[in-house]
Amino acid sequence: MSLALLPVTRQLLIRMLLWALIGAIYAPLFIVLEALLEPYLGSLSFVAAATGAGAIGASYYSARQAALAASLVGVVSTLFVLIVFYEQAAFWHAALLCGTLGLATGLLIEFPSRCTANVPAKALVGALSGTLSGAMLTLAAALGFGLSPVVAVAFLVSVNGVIYVASVRRVATTAGGLPRRWCPVAEGLVIGVVAIIVGGSFWAFASMLSGYDRPGFFLDVVEGTSAALPLAVAAGMAAGSVTGAMLELFDFAWVDDL
Repeated sequence: MSLALLPVTRQLLIRMLLWALIGAIYAPLFIVLEALLEPYLGSLSFVAAATGAGAIGASYYSARQAALAASLVGVVSTLFVLIVFYEQAAFWHAALLCGTLGLATGLLIEFPSRCTANVPAKALVGALSGTLSGAMLTLAAALGFGLSPVVAVAFLVSVNGVIYVASVRRVATTAGGLPRRWCPVAEGLVIGVVAIIVGGSFWAFASMLSGYDRPGFFLDVVEGTSAALPLAVAAGMAAGSVTGAMLELFDFAWVDDL
């Protein structure tokens, strides 16, 4: 019996690890986005950050090989800017280079269409599920329920993930794949956006370690949210692993073949 259970156990562990990774990516992305948008959107920044994190997370999850290429573009581009511009480097330099090279990579390199043809539909579902779950938390806060970053991240990772998995197959199937001629553009946009996100993370990490004083709103936000990030990431990983396990145990239809 133990041998018969091995494949099920292995698949369960894979889903738990995968969703824990998604939670680890989602947590800092949501917290930093919320802090960046709050001066401009006020109370709506919570929903906007959940929408953006949901769309970006869905794009990263569905793009696969393109997402790996985007990570490489983001790290290399940001490192190049930091080396060449030294103390005069500004984040917009790195973001511009990441976005440009990411778009060029998608246009010039042909990735397997299975990996990215449905990214727009999946990103749309991720954005909508993020909006819905973010609106739920905003309503709870308006009713007087205290929401710490840890609770918010745990709720968003789990609820957003369930809504996404439950609805993405129907939406992607209804929308259909992109026409082949538009795939390079979609891939380039996805790679560019993900590269900017990865580059921003590397930028903040490298800038704080280097000791250089690079004033700017982005670094101020990163430094201001750094105290909340460890617990938020841990909450995201915990909520993600539990969500992945529950989805696997209840045999949700997965989206690997879309």
